[in-house]
Amino acid sequence: MKLLNFLLSALTPDDLAVLSPGLVEVVLDKGVVLFEPGEILDAIYFPGGACVSIVTILADGRTVESASVGRESAAGLLEAITNQAATVRAFAQIGGSAMRIPAVLYRARMLQSPALAQLTMLHVRANSVQAEQGVACNAAHDVPARLARWLLMTHDRVGSTSFPLTQDYMAVMTGVQRSTVSLAASALKKRRLIDYSRGQVTILDRPGLQRQACECYDIIASQFESLRATVNG
Repeated sequence: MKLLNFLLSALTPDDLAVLSPGLVEVVLDKGVVLFEPGEILDAIYFPGGACVSIVTILADGRTVESASVGRESAAGLLEAITNQAATVRAFAQIGGSAMRIPAVLYRARMLQSPALAQLTMLHVRANSVQAEQGVACNAAHDVPARLARWLLMTHDRVGSTSFPLTQDYMAVMTGVQRSTVSLAASALKKRRLIDYSRGQVTILDRPGLQRQACECYDIIASQFESLRATVNG
């Protein structure tokens, strides 16, 4: 079984042997909803090529992204291991491959395996840091810097310099109006940091984009790297 997800790749041989029978490879189409607020999760998703967006839904119907999950971690992890109802919506921001496992199987193994429990808590912490830093970022930093951060994070999570991303969704990512994010994206394109056409973004100059991004990217990226490091123990 080829595991493209860092969490799955970091499992001990014993944990992988127990969990493997429940793992099923799926393809997440762009926009497919994995869970909604109020739902008790019956599965955990481990993206390989897909990127999952976690959004909070406001009373007026607006959505604001609080986190994204790609090959470095899992979607629905905290909700599934606590068996508590979700408070957010999760959907495939970028379509692609993922592995799915029944939440009940993962929970049962966690109770038996200190190694899996420790690995899971590491991922829960990293995802929490991402959400906390995102709140501070949206309050303190300008739109071009926030957009650069999200583009870099998406690149990290899908492992490709080119990926589909509409301006409507860039607005959700940064928490601003479409017209505002359009100006920010155009500025990045004019500086030849990215190319953008028909909903497809290509990162042309990653070091330059990193210089444009706020310090929040480095803080979140350090969590990403810590998760990657668990693969090699």
